[in-house]
Amino acid sequence: MKRLLWFASIVAVAACSSPGSTGHSAGSAAARAGATAPVGWLNWRGPAQNGTSPETGLIEEVTLEGDGHLWSYPLAGRGTPVISNGRVFAQGYEGNGPTQEEVLVCLDEKSGKRLWEYRTRDFISDVIYSRYGLGSVTIDPETGNLFTLTSAGLVNALTPDGELLWQRSMAEDLGRLSFPNGRVGSPVIVDDLVIVHFIFAGWGKDFGPARDRFFAFHRDTGDVVWGSTPGGPPKDSSFAMPVVEERGGRTLLYAGLGGGHVACVNARTGEPVWRYPLAAGGLNSSALLYGDRLIATNGKENIGTSTIGCVASVRLDQAAGDDGVLASSAETWRNDLVAFTSSPVLVDNRVYLTDQTGELACVDADSGRVLWKTKLAPDQLHASPVAGDGKLYVPMTNGHFYIGRPSDEGFDILDQEQLAGSCLGAPAIANGRVYVHTTDRLYCFGTGKGQAPAWPRSASVAAGPAASLQLVPADVSVRQGEAIDFAIRRIDAAGRVVDEASADLATFTRPAFLTEGGTGVGVVTATLDGLTGSARVRVVPALPLVEDFEGYELDKGGKWALPPGHWLGGTLKWQIVDHDGSRVAMRRMDNPLFQRTMSLFGDTDDANYTVQADVMSEGNRRTLSSVGVINQRYQIVLKGNYQELEVSSNMERLKESVPFKWKADTWYRMKTRVDVAEDGSGVVRAKAWPRDETEPDAWTIEVTDPFAHAHGAAGLYGFTPQSRFTVYIDNLSVTPNE
Repeated sequence: MKRLLWFASIVAVAACSSPGSTGHSAGSAAARAGATAPVGWLNWRGPAQNGTSPETGLIEEVTLEGDGHLWSYPLAGRGTPVISNGRVFAQGYEGNGPTQEEVLVCLDEKSGKRLWEYRTRDFISDVIYSRYGLGSVTIDPETGNLFTLTSAGLVNALTPDGELLWQRSMAEDLGRLSFPNGRVGSPVIVDDLVIVHFIFAGWGKDFGPARDRFFAFHRDTGDVVWGSTPGGPPKDSSFAMPVVEERGGRTLLYAGLGGGHVACVNARTGEPVWRYPLAAGGLNSSALLYGDRLIATNGKENIGTSTIGCVASVRLDQAAGDDGVLASSAETWRNDLVAFTSSPVLVDNRVYLTDQTGELACVDADSGRVLWKTKLAPDQLHASPVAGDGKLYVPMTNGHFYIGRPSDEGFDILDQEQLAGSCLGAPAIANGRVYVHTTDRLYCFGTGKGQAPAWPRSASVAAGPAASLQLVPADVSVRQGEAIDFAIRRIDAAGRVVDEASADLATFTRPAFLTEGGTGVGVVTATLDGLTGSARVRVVPALPLVEDFEGYELDKGGKWALPPGHWLGGTLKWQIVDHDGSRVAMRRMDNPLFQRTMSLFGDTDDANYTVQADVMSEGNRRTLSSVGVINQRYQIVLKGNYQELEVSSNMERLKESVPFKWKADTWYRMKTRVDVAEDGSGVVRAKAWPRDETEPDAWTIEVTDPFAHAHGAAGLYGFTPQSRFTVYIDNLSVTPNE
């Protein structure tokens, strides 16, 4: 067995050329050295973080396929395009079923001609109804590089010319969870950090339970710089993009959470600063910064009342209590507008938003008083207005697009158009053009005359005395026997980098399993000149893996033991128990919220392997649970009540099954492999049979995928409806294919 090696040096950066690689890349650093500062609309909220553009001379009316309609591009999308240096970048989706892909396109700003595209595929997600392309690209204002999030949980870093710099699979590395609504939002960039916001269930006391979390990746390498858990259990998934400011000597970000709190986090360290309870459900709208206040919207039940929804203003100069929560006195005003996912716009001291009933409202930002409301559509979902040149550009869910001039008396509609498809994003404004993306196409309206301003740069603040160490990567998954190179940065009390120190000078303390070359999870600590810092390390097995669970000591009252620590989300969902005379993994039943679990335990770059396991479900002749394995981003499951063996990647992208009769309280053996051809297609093969019988020669099911997944982590799957009957797994193996 190879030992896990530790190199005491500053992190080495190597080239990355494979789209599936999670390695480091020198490409971003090179791009920065010769980069032209991007000019345009670099993220979906615009240069002021509030949906406003400083451009003038913007269009007041348009005729579809006529005056003011410069071009359209046929790509279904649900987000907001971004524009930089004469190029338009938009996320969308094409195809149906097994051929469906998410697509990032780069278009020429003037003609709408496609310059390049980058495609990704969904995998082991819950996304339904083609809810893809809900997020937006974010462009680094220094390098011009692009950062995208996909529905499958990939973070992609690309150059403006479409070269992949690095990619991280958050589901396989960090335990990012999937939800049917496909909400992915957009990353926010703070200096050299790319910060994302999702619900994760990873490992450890602080990161194992499902929580709304932020992770900051280094923009040049994809390494995790920090992770943060600022709130409690989520009640909904949240895709609220944070807003950022300098306050009190710190760089702070503010965002709504899935648990109904508005949270404040140190953007340089991830340290939670405070949270404020606003709702009993998730907050998905982006907040507004207004002087010393934060204005947030809510479309769920309000805390402490039975009413639904509000817009509220919270003071930012208040200190949190010992529990990290701001007192209710921090709230300066609220009204009863209901906006669950549509984000507001701030123009001077006026807030404009589209509420859940399809009305456009104007709110006094100082008092919260609703000045007027006007009905534009039957309802509104997701889509948000933008403002520029004294006008509002307002898309609605039903495809209506309004151009109008707001005042304190009302909304003077200058033009109304019915676009093809539904609108779920916000318009973008750059160089005299207004862009609107629908579930049918991307529209470009305007005169083509105008000049987008340079993107505002954050003020440079000198770092203070070093107060602690920051290890990068701060959260890392590696295969058994692979090396980890740590960078050590001295940071001040606010999290600003003072300098980088040689790791040769530091003293490292690490868990025993690392020294012994084993697998597991733990914290590595570095000490240098009286300063300390730490990093979370997860080591997954190198293939081949064979696990019969017999070596586990039942230390929980002699009844059960925790599963392997490197199983993402595993400790709360599985336990090792005695059953039928042997030790096995059992699906935990003590939390009815966890009826379904998918625990990944392999490396995202693993490929060309076979997974085999013994599986069993409790139940009766009418009711069984479901149990299975994950192989290379495919889910292979014995479905209890359906009496089927099913192969799926996404339930609506690829799902095929065959009849398979199986009984409760009987052990079966499953075996599956994935074979990928040179043309990118592949075949997922699986078989199942009673464990006490001879393995059949033929595969029970063979599923062809025209766009096969070339790699992916292995894992386990269990679904116990109503937490009635549990499932068991034994004799697990993952072996390279011959």
